[in-house]
This record gives sequence, structure tokens and C-alpha cells, in this order.
Amino acid sequence: KPGPGGVPGSLQPHQDRELRVAVEAEILDGMKKRAIVTLEQPEGSTFSILCDEGSYLAGEDTAPPPLSYFSAGIAF
Repeated sequence: KPGPGGVPGSLQPHQDRELRVAVEAEILDGMKKRAIVTLEQPEGSTFSILCDEGSYLAGEDTAPPPLSYFSAGIAF
């Protein structure tokens, strides 16, 4: 369904938005790491991201490697 200005969905030809994200990262055991991400503006949601490396880099392969998050971010 077209939104204002005939643009589909919530997309507008021009939108002023503020985005604030806070990230706290910590090293766990081995090659594991955790990041706590808080979207402060506009919604205030918080989630955590875990990463690990495969055995080829001395990890345990218990979570996606950091590069996979980066690659997915580009795709989105």
C-alpha cells in the first residue's frame, strides 16, 4: 500500500530521523565474544549478539563468526 507521496510502505522521498545505538562488547572464554546492543532512539530495544570462531581459528564454533554478522549487515 502506498504511503504519503505515493511511495510504498513507510518510505518517504525525504525523512529526518535520529538513530542512536549503544554497544557494549566483552570477551568471553576462548574466541567467544558478546555484544549487548541497545537501540536508544527511536525504540529502546536491547538484544545481545554472540560470536565465536571455527576450529580453524581455535574457536569452538558455538556461534556465527563476526564476519558473518558484517556480511549480513551489508545484505540488509
